[in-house]
Amino acid sequence: MFNQAYDDTLEDDQKDARHDEKEIIERSIQLMIHSDQYPDEFKSRLAAMYFTQRLWSHFLSDLASEENTSPAETKASLISIGIFILKHIEKMRNAPSTQFKPIREISETIAKGLE
Repeated sequence: MFNQAYDDTLEDDQKDARHDEKEIIERSIQLMIHSDQYPDEFKSRLAAMYFTQRLWSHFLSDLASEENTSPAETKASLISIGIFILKHIEKMRNAPSTQFKPIREISETIAKGLE
């Protein structure tokens, strides 16, 4: 009885975490879409870059944590994705014509996977 209640609570916590992750990724996507739709709004581009960089820096830190119990293969894949995203953002800083499209597409795929 106790084990079932514990398992249910743990499952609910994981669902809540996935929901929160999905929401924050979707916020990042919306910032990127807005920036790409209004390329002359430099502040919106910076806001999208900064938000997305902070988000993925947080994800990478969490993935590297000993407390993260995700499967090693999943962690490795997400770390690779995170490194790619951070490098792309750095490229965007140096090449203003670079778009968010690859980051946005990756983020949309991840958000769908969190449903």
